Amino acid sequence: MQIVIIGGGISAAYIANRIKEIAMEADVQIISDESLAPYDRIHLCNLVNEEDTQKDISLALHPSVKVTLNQKVAQIDRENKKVRTADHTYGYDKLIIATGSIPKTLFDIEDLDNAGVFRSADDSQKIKEGIKGREVVIVGSGPLALELLETLNAMEDAKHITLLVRSNRLYAHSLSSEAQNEIESAYLKSGKVRISYENEIVDKTIIEGHITQLKTKKFEIDDPYLIFGVGIQPNIDFSRESLECNRGILTNDFMQTSDEDIYAVGEAAEVKSLGFIAGHVKECTLQADVALSDLFGSEEKRFRPEVSVDMLKVGEFDLIDVSSPERSKENAFEKIVMTSPNDHRVDEYYIKDDKLIRFIGINSNVDVGYLEDLVRDQNPIDASYLYENRVLSERGRLICSCEHVYQKDLEDIVRMSGVSNFQELGEFTQAGRVCGRCKKMVVDVVEASQGLIDPNMPKKTPEDLKREKEIELARKRVEKFNRLHPQNQLDSDNLSSAMDAYDITDQEMNRWVSMVTADMQLHPEFEELVKKGVRTLNRVPVIWLELADCSGNSEAFIKTADPSIADLIFDYISLDYHELLMSSAGDQSETVLEHIISHQKGEYILIVEGAIPLGMDGKFLRIGPQGQTGLELLKQCAEDAALIISVGACAFDGGVVAAAPNPTGAVGVSEALGREDVINLPGCPVNPINIVGTLLYYLMFEELPKLDSFHRPLWAYEGRIHDNCERRGHYELGEFVKEWGDEGAKKGWCLFEMGCKGPYANANCPTMKFNQGTSWPVQGGHGCMGCVETKFFDRLATERKVEEEK
Repeated sequence: MQIVIIGGGISAAYIANRIKEIAMEADVQIISDESLAPYDRIHLCNLVNEEDTQKDISLALHPSVKVTLNQKVAQIDRENKKVRTADHTYGYDKLIIATGSIPKTLFDIEDLDNAGVFRSADDSQKIKEGIKGREVVIVGSGPLALELLETLNAMEDAKHITLLVRSNRLYAHSLSSEAQNEIESAYLKSGKVRISYENEIVDKTIIEGHITQLKTKKFEIDDPYLIFGVGIQPNIDFSRESLECNRGILTNDFMQTSDEDIYAVGEAAEVKSLGFIAGHVKECTLQADVALSDLFGSEEKRFRPEVSVDMLKVGEFDLIDVSSPERSKENAFEKIVMTSPNDHRVDEYYIKDDKLIRFIGINSNVDVGYLEDLVRDQNPIDASYLYENRVLSERGRLICSCEHVYQKDLEDIVRMSGVSNFQELGEFTQAGRVCGRCKKMVVDVVEASQGLIDPNMPKKTPEDLKREKEIELARKRVEKFNRLHPQNQLDSDNLSSAMDAYDITDQEMNRWVSMVTADMQLHPEFEELVKKGVRTLNRVPVIWLELADCSGNSEAFIKTADPSIADLIFDYISLDYHELLMSSAGDQSETVLEHIISHQKGEYILIVEGAIPLGMDGKFLRIGPQGQTGLELLKQCAEDAALIISVGACAFDGGVVAAAPNPTGAVGVSEALGREDVINLPGCPVNPINIVGTLLYYLMFEELPKLDSFHRPLWAYEGRIHDNCERRGHYELGEFVKEWGDEGAKKGWCLFEMGCKGPYANANCPTMKFNQGTSWPVQGGHGCMGCVETKFFDRLATERKVEEEK
């Protein structure tokens, strides 16, 4: 696929790299009208004061992405799928427009040597040279103008600076006088800045491409260097004849233009249904992800603007602006201002219909994440609530608004991992790398935090830190269960005594724990926690229901030749309710069940074995002295269960009980309950290890393991039986058993020709096996029947090859 991207900024580079992550084989071409490869415009001030070089602000691109510079697009030929410049033509299959915006000016300055804008690296170079020996005049008071003012204020070459402000406020016309004073005083301290409010250019004298004099309402300035910072507009003139445009190129919610093969993102795009044009890097990258999801058909994403966070960091103050995407009508609000003169702090809350729509803070110590939640959730609030719940962030100063990373977050990463520089930090967080505005602050925090590192600690990877955090959370979770089941008097000493009675050594137990840990696809460092979790299983309240089945799964746990660790674990679980294994009977057993359901809501685990007949209103199966149907009992027990696990093929989808013609109308647990949160552990029977592992996973992590489309745990059902079968080598060599008892059967050849369904079934049977890892059906000489798959009895439980069946 040939994908052409028009533009040379952050959005274009982001899109190009994401395409290579999604579809490495795609041919990606960037066309830019600039002379420099894509770079980060956020750091243009660093080019003006020479803190950075052009190389420092360059954006990383995948090496296979083609970049063509100095090519200004003149036309898009939709019919022939061509992009035309003055001297080149580029073909495309898909076109993405990410041309950003261009700055506005109050008059034509293209041929003037002492006037410019501030939007590109060339503009930065022109400003750096042009300010020498001249009074600098900046028109505008938005974030970009104020940031440039801060930079020039600190440069010796800028001797005097005038900021022309058309209104009577800096940054935003709604800003309070208290906030205004804090910002203004920060700039005026140097003595070389004057801020002129309610002032504007009224005339000018230009001689041979040079402004010799500017006249404003209040001043006359000779030989100035003029910089416009009065706003931007979408850079889309080349597309107006070929695409539907308004202020920007109009798109649908998937960032698709009026041509289905052309997308537009960022400041060049206007989402038609919202009338929305992006103004932040985060919004641009979000739109890029939406466009690529639609282009590659990976998932349906619609663009919806999120709460935005702007930050202006200068020497004397920090400004935080948290805004709702719905705050378009700023004149319809009430404002609450809270000030702290000693701290030079001003917090402004903008309220509409009793909901927070915006917050502007000067040197604020309110947790920005807390404010985002208030704006996003749009719950009604009142003034006293805002005052009494001014949450101070325990994480310190917000450093990166794009990634919501605070100072303490960075310090913790450095302390726990041993990161020594900004480059190494990239493995752990994208702070300083999204829009790049906070990069210097991130670097400073990393450097200042080096003293927190233990010199004897080895460096750690993000995976190491993630695993340590998971282990710690799981450990707390396991310890919680020691208090969860007070009526069970068993403790870990009971398990140790039972192990001694069965002659099971610690070494055997450790091997078993290692096996379970590995099968659950956990890192070996989890072994101690798994072992501790096993000793806590007796604290988990468990109800085990047997419905329409043969008791095969329950029998599998108790009918072994010798007591095994798995048997012992299931004894140790001490099931609260199980018709086959519990000591209580009749009314007494019903009392136990009712007590659990009534007094341990949301705490007990429900394990269901067997199918649920739905025919005759469920009357094919009646249970207990009250004659409840299986369906009624299931629903009663499932309503307040913390977790529901179906074990065996019958509980999965009806299994053998639901085989054609299925006269009882039997179905699986999930279908009977109409729920999608049931964990399925199919098998005929299920391997006991899969039940233990699932219980342990829930015990340690308090969440469901990753599941496949049939809600089976991936750690147990992801691997294909065929791929892990010990007979796979014979399959590759074409060595098959042709008849039972033939030479191939004696030599252990592949059973595929005898109807083995291993290639069509996913489970861990070949690796975990049964009866203490002794064997499994294929090793014993019988082909797999695919009993872990849907409708296996009708589809797979034969000695015929699948392709021979209709």
